[in-house]
Amino acid sequence: MTKKKAFTLAEVLVTLTIIGVIAALTIPSVIFGTDEKQAAVGLKKAMLSLNQAVDMARTEIKFQPTPKCYIDPDGDSDTSQCGELFKYLKDVMQVQKYCETDPVGGGCVAEFSPAPNCTGWNDLGDKQGFMTADGMSFFSYSGADASVIGVDVNGFRGPNKWGYDLFSLQLTGKKTTMQQYEPGGCEAKMEGGKTGTELLEESDND
Repeated sequence: MTKKKAFTLAEVLVTLTIIGVIAALTIPSVIFGTDEKQAAVGLKKAMLSLNQAVDMARTEIKFQPTPKCYIDPDGDSDTSQCGELFKYLKDVMQVQKYCETDPVGGGCVAEFSPAPNCTGWNDLGDKQGFMTADGMSFFSYSGADASVIGVDVNGFRGPNKWGYDLFSLQLTGKKTTMQQYEPGGCEAKMEGGKTGTELLEESDND
């Protein structure tokens, strides 16, 4: 009679322990990598929505030839129409909810962790904000100023932390060229997070 070979209970337990240790080491990095990719996709979508709205603004007589709201890297900036532009963005971006002041208290923006080194983001009491139909939240860095806008790419879903799902976008350009939102302004990030600039650079290199 032939004896059947089998694993002992101790061997099975050792194998399961090794698999558990490997899983514990690798799964968090896989999840974090996926979260980063989702954040990059969300950030690109937010920029596209804003830039399409700015492009539409150029068809309005008051904003022609281009809205007077941009940060010129060479120093020739103009913010005289930034308040009007922010309201225009609100009117054309499929807004689900609008908060004329206090977007956090008004339910347009989720309460988020304080931004290190960018204190202007930490008090939104006198600033405007809105939530779009796809659940993204947009809010101004200063009053009703559209030159620098914060975006929470997944709204109330969390983690609501700078460098994870919260990013700063700046409207850059010149008097004679079409302005574009891109990562900039006061780019805050929590420990372990990435600024919008860093996130998109990594995303483009993948």
